[in-house]
Amino acid sequence: MNLPNGHLLQNGKYRLTHIVGQGGFGITYKGVWFTEVKGPLGTIKTEVPICVKEYFFKDYCYRDPESYAVRVHSETGRVLFDKFKEKLIKEAKILSEVHHPHIVNVLEVFEENDTAYIAMEYISGNSLKYMMDKEGVLPEAKVLRYVHQIGEALQFVHEKNILHLDIKPSNILIDQNGKARLIDFGVSKRYDIEQQETSTTMLTLSKGFASIEQYDNEGTQSFSPCPDVYSLGATMYNLLTGKIPTESILRATRPLPSPRELNPAISAKTEAAIIKAMQIIPADRFQSVSEMLAELDFPQIEEEVVKNNISSPEYFEEDETTILFTTRLPQSKGAEDDETVLNNVDLPPVPKKKKRKVTLISLLIIIFASIGSAVALLVQRYKTAPPVAEVINTASGGNTEPVQDPVMPDIIEESDTPEVVEEKTKTENENEGKTNKEQQDTSTEPVDKPETVQQQPASVKPEVKPVVKDVEQPVTVRPERSKEEINAEYLSLINSGKDKMAAADFSGAKADFTKASEIKMTKELFDLIGDCKLKENENDLAERKAQYEEKMSFGKYIIVRKKSNGNYGAVDADAIEQIPCKYKNVGKADNGRAFERADGLFDIYNTEGVLINQGVPYY
Repeated sequence: MNLPNGHLLQNGKYRLTHIVGQGGFGITYKGVWFTEVKGPLGTIKTEVPICVKEYFFKDYCYRDPESYAVRVHSETGRVLFDKFKEKLIKEAKILSEVHHPHIVNVLEVFEENDTAYIAMEYISGNSLKYMMDKEGVLPEAKVLRYVHQIGEALQFVHEKNILHLDIKPSNILIDQNGKARLIDFGVSKRYDIEQQETSTTMLTLSKGFASIEQYDNEGTQSFSPCPDVYSLGATMYNLLTGKIPTESILRATRPLPSPRELNPAISAKTEAAIIKAMQIIPADRFQSVSEMLAELDFPQIEEEVVKNNISSPEYFEEDETTILFTTRLPQSKGAEDDETVLNNVDLPPVPKKKKRKVTLISLLIIIFASIGSAVALLVQRYKTAPPVAEVINTASGGNTEPVQDPVMPDIIEESDTPEVVEEKTKTENENEGKTNKEQQDTSTEPVDKPETVQQQPASVKPEVKPVVKDVEQPVTVRPERSKEEINAEYLSLINSGKDKMAAADFSGAKADFTKASEIKMTKELFDLIGDCKLKENENDLAERKAQYEEKMSFGKYIIVRKKSNGNYGAVDADAIEQIPCKYKNVGKADNGRAFERADGLFDIYNTEGVLINQGVPYY
């Protein structure tokens, strides 16, 4: 159960607006921080967007529906819950003192509702996992740019004897300016001056991205950058191939496919760095992040601002993080533990200029390999085929309907023998009109590599042959807006906001200024936001006061008569009703004021606005 929208924390200091993510250890909300800024206009109350992470160990706790306090199911669960909460608070307080351009800043750590909360800087953008789900395999130049930035952040925390221990695409955010930000230090560890661990908890890891030493409780007792080096390499592997790497604990029996086998467009130097970073034995890896970065060729224009044009999801499910309750190494559980493929297209799209060549080759194959009615069937299939002729997706349960762009990547289970692919012959009716749901009964083996199917007569199973020779450039990068276009949009929003302020449309002005702040924040914009908020508050107060006729002071309140109904009540300095305007008259009582009800009886309020006597016949 989540906290409701609008819930206040820290006595009204923070207000939660809505949930943006939930995982095994916590719930992340977007919210606002009510604070004050001092400037030329004096002290101005303002609202700063933030993220608030609530510690909520969902397998061991629940929320009291009345008090919203977090309760634990059992005493055993209490031990685990408290241990993780203590670690979370300790590490978050450490991170609140760590500030780096590529690390999301922690603003405050506090306890409330019998659990812990972390207030963090809000980043408007997307995770690399979300970007990969939308775009597919990312261009190598873009991946290297992000890795360089995250690598600098890791070097910074490593110098302070901190390990992150959970680096993966979902824990790297890309802001609106294309800058990478490292988040979620929830399972990080801090080491003392002798490089010994200062806090110990159960093992936590993300399968595919965790090094083998993270499966052993003694593997990370002493400080070493090697676990983070492995995870950074695994992250590069995932972003460039679309596949989650084989778990390090299983690689003795299931070797890790080389990156270029899955995506030949990856450069040899980048592949070599990934392979070395992901060596099973820590001593065989790079011994520091800086050593790893030195082996990579980064784009020349490193400081270029890249606008992030992918819209953010309103809600996302955080990646699963596995908890190990023992130091013994886990055994394989069979098919359900097979690695998961995030994208069903391992190779980048072929540029459009090659389409005619590929089309001619495909037609020749069809003409010479088909007979009778099979020719007509193949022509119909070709008309509905995806634009990339080399890649035929047989991993979606037999679905041969055309794929529209954009498309979310399917989840494909990789088999132990991906070299041989057999497809059951489909009937003519299935090819002419069956929906995806009707075709799910047609079984197919998953495809690990892009392949081209040569059609045989209906009685012969089709052969599958890989075609990779026509694939050229790695990935086409989408056109990006120029700095001039971005600045023009910024100035347009500023001028529009000023015009709306002049017309007393303060909500519209605030919306324009907020959009402008997502592009860049300047002193002028900061002052405009504060001025807009101040004038909006003054306008709202004047509108509320206009509803009443002030009669007399009553303690810290003012007795008023509401114009709309002619009844009496009392308001505070912000013109908010503290005693409802529902009374016919008001008189002075010995211990306060007597408000006459419609039934002729009286309610007595003291000077604090508290009802001390109700429904009395006289006063």
